[in-house]
Amino acid sequence: MTMSERSKRSVILLKAPTADDLYGPTMRNHNLDPIFIAPSHFVFKNLRMLRAKLMEPHKYAGIIFPAPRCVQAVHEALDRNPLPSCWRSLHNYSLGNRTHSSAWFTFQNLPTMGDHAANAHNLCDLIVETFGPKRDLPLLMPCGNGVGHTLRLRLVAQGFRVDACEVYESQSHPDFAEQMRHALKYKRMETIVFFGPSSVRCSLQFFEKYNVSLKDRKLIAVGAGTRKAMEDAGMEMDAVVDPTDLGQLIRAIKT
Repeated sequence: MTMSERSKRSVILLKAPTADDLYGPTMRNHNLDPIFIAPSHFVFKNLRMLRAKLMEPHKYAGIIFPAPRCVQAVHEALDRNPLPSCWRSLHNYSLGNRTHSSAWFTFQNLPTMGDHAANAHNLCDLIVETFGPKRDLPLLMPCGNGVGHTLRLRLVAQGFRVDACEVYESQSHPDFAEQMRHALKYKRMETIVFFGPSSVRCSLQFFEKYNVSLKDRKLIAVGAGTRKAMEDAGMEMDAVVDPTDLGQLIRAIKT
C-alpha cells in the first residue's frame, strides 16, 4: 500500500453502487476512499393489480413516475411488454431527470414532464400549471413505501384525484449489519453519508443494536427526503447536500 493510499480518508456511502455511478471515481480523485454499503434492497409487490390498472388508460388522466424504480415496476407488471399506446396522449409526469430518462428509454420514447423537477413540491407545481382545470379522472401513481407520499398529499390538497398503487417496498439488506461492522473498524471512519429514508431507518436500527456512538462522526444527508427522515429520527446532521451536486458533497466531507 502506498503512502497516498494510506492517507486517503474513508467515507461510508449508504447506497448501492451502480454501473454509471460517479461517486466512486470522483471521490477517489479527491483523495477520498468511498465504501459503498447498501442499506436495503427492493422487492416488487402488487404487480398484478398494477397491470390491471395499466390496461385501462381510459380510466385515468395520466400517470406519474415518482422514481426510476416506479418505471421498472410498470415494466415488470407488463412482463416487459410495451405500455398500452393510449397512455402516450395523456398527462404523464416524472420526478427528475433520471426518472424522465428511464421512462423515455423503457417505454419507447414515452413523453413525460418533470425532468427539471428537483423534488415533489416542484413536480406538484408543474402538474398544477400544466394540467388544466378539469380534474375528473385520477392520475395513476405507482409508488413505493416512503416514495411518492409527499407528492400525493400535495396533489390531493390541490384538488387532484390520485390512485397511488404501492408496487415495491424496501427491506433491510441481509449483509448490511456485517458490512457496517467491518467498515466501522477503520480508525478514521469519521464520515457517513445517507442516501434516502431507507438508509436512515436501517442505520438507526444498526446503531441502536450495536451501541454505535455518533458523537465524533460527521453525518451528511443527501436530498430533502433524507434530511426529513434524519430530523424525524432525531439525528443531528453536519450538512445537507443537493443530490445533483457531487462537488457540494465532497466539500461537505472535507470541511
